[in-house]
Amino acid sequence: MRVFQTFQASQSQSTRTTPVSRLTIVCLAEALGALRKQMFVDLTALGLRATHVSITRWNDRDEASATVTLDCPLASRASLTSLVMRLSGERSVRRVVWSDDGTRRVPADAMPAHA
Repeated sequence: MRVFQTFQASQSQSTRTTPVSRLTIVCLAEALGALRKQMFVDLTALGLRATHVSITRWNDRDEASATVTLDCPLASRASLTSLVMRLSGERSVRRVVWSDDGTRRVPADAMPAHA
């Protein structure tokens, strides 16, 4: 009975969908660390939350990439667009790709309504 009540309680918790975006930056390998730190400072200032980060370095090239999956509510898309444009202008950046991955369900109390 307790298992059923626990399951029922978890099913009744309110959830909402959050748009998910993926941002990939390809840059000079030597610049990746500083660029990644600055990007996370900027994302935090915008109230955006990274949910996954993947770093790739190629042995045959002097390039590396950082792919960041983040929750990006529609109200924050303009700010994310500005960040992407700024990152594209960095001298060490070779390419910036931004895509929407759909939505993800999160508990309503897991994130503030504005983020």
